[in-house]
Amino acid sequence: MLPLRQVLRAAPRLSGPVSAQRGLATLSEEHRMLQKTCRDFADSVLAPAAARIDKAHEFPAAAVTQMGELGLMGIDAPEEYGGAGLDTMSYAVAMEELSRGCAATGTIMSAHNSLYLGPLKYHATPEQLKQWMQPFTDGKLVGCFGLSEPGNGSDAGAASTTATLKGDRWVLNGTKAWITNSWESSAAIVFATTDKAKKHRGISAFIVPMPTQGFSLGRRRTSSVSAPHPRLT
Repeated sequence: MLPLRQVLRAAPRLSGPVSAQRGLATLSEEHRMLQKTCRDFADSVLAPAAARIDKAHEFPAAAVTQMGELGLMGIDAPEEYGGAGLDTMSYAVAMEELSRGCAATGTIMSAHNSLYLGPLKYHATPEQLKQWMQPFTDGKLVGCFGLSEPGNGSDAGAASTTATLKGDRWVLNGTKAWITNSWESSAAIVFATTDKAKKHRGISAFIVPMPTQGFSLGRRRTSSVSAPHPRLT
């Protein structure tokens, strides 16, 4: 299969991502071509293996690599940093088709694109983007997102993980839970409190390489895509 950008360059450009017809939103020709590419991939690669990887609690590494080659593992990341640079509608169409073939693989893609690459896309410096986004858009490296905690769920304001500046380094202490992709990741976006007096405004996000000294992973859950309790000490 061709990478998404090559597929979409062959599509006629319309004035907008969707058009109104009889009160319903219809996909543009560009998005329909994207839909077909993702549907063919889901039918030929993902669906036949979905039951097996679920039963074996297996991470579909080969499929993720192929998704990277298609441009799906950086679908809305900027092209200058290796992404496909597509719009939100493209992302939604791709996610729907991939998840139809294998929901677990769709979760891997969405956690990587939205939760790892997303914060970098909107808040990272150019230097950080070059180091922590560009190598993660081709499916060879995967990232994860550390927000949830065993006692607080996804309530960021109640997070107990702390970050303390010691010299020129930040030291993080705490426990995160239910971190999708964690066992397969090469980096994590981790949230920690840097100033308790500021409450929720005193929480910062850190890029943590994996592995890192003091960073350990807990027992893998009986799921092909999630592992709980990565520990930061």
